[in-house]
Amino acid sequence: QLEKTQGILKFLPLMIGFFSLQVPAGLTIYWFTSNAFTLTQSLAVRKYYEANPPQIELPEYWDSLDKIEEMTVEQKKKAAAAGIAVGPKFEDLVIKSQFHTLVERTPLREGSQAWERCSTSNVEIPMELQTWVSSTSSNNKNVQQDSEVASSAAAA
Repeated sequence: QLEKTQGILKFLPLMIGFFSLQVPAGLTIYWFTSNAFTLTQSLAVRKYYEANPPQIELPEYWDSLDKIEEMTVEQKKKAAAAGIAVGPKFEDLVIKSQFHTLVERTPLREGSQAWERCSTSNVEIPMELQTWVSSTSSNNKNVQQDSEVASSAAAA
């Protein structure tokens, strides 16, 4: 691969020379001057940095970037401000979102203090919520009655 590239680079000046003869003289002068300017600029910048190598000071969190989970919150904030991704990846969030957590709560009942506060306040309660509370209350009563019947049958 390297030999092929070097072979092409050897013939590239000849090809540019041939094309330069085929196009108007202004374009040839432009190609020559822009290439000469770019070459001298590149050489000057290279020589400058060889003579004056830059002093790079790495931030204090640099060594801990390999172990992001061990970084402090302050180090993560500084790294994020510098544009380094230290937070959770999108794929991790997607995987985490595929699992849900069921929170067990006691249902709202008609006789509960919470329902009484809602009923006595000036807040308008939607009809759907009222019917849902009534149905959960009657379901809970049915479940309690069924459990009482089962326990009395077991005792007999």
